[in-house]
Amino acid sequence: MEIGDRAILACPPTNPNALLEGTGVPQYVPTVEHALATCEQCGTDVWIGPRQRQARVVLGDGAAVLCMVCAIQVQRQRGCVVGHLGGGDGRPRLS
Repeated sequence: MEIGDRAILACPPTNPNALLEGTGVPQYVPTVEHALATCEQCGTDVWIGPRQRQARVVLGDGAAVLCMVCAIQVQRQRGCVVGHLGGGDGRPRLS
């Protein structure tokens, strides 16, 4: 399905720590409430959080799950900013 005017649920890829290695950014640890999903545009595996999953249920086909890279590209094409659903309050996954 085309991205069009659908809401964007920007999700971190499953390898963000490898991508950000050496930048000084704190390590990303998905919570136990996160699940695996696939970017609709490029097919990258991503972590989708509980609030994003909830928005996906409410919006149905009106939501597009994208990796952060694709979400930024769509954001630039639209000339708008992707909002944040909050979060960061869950229990971290164990290594």
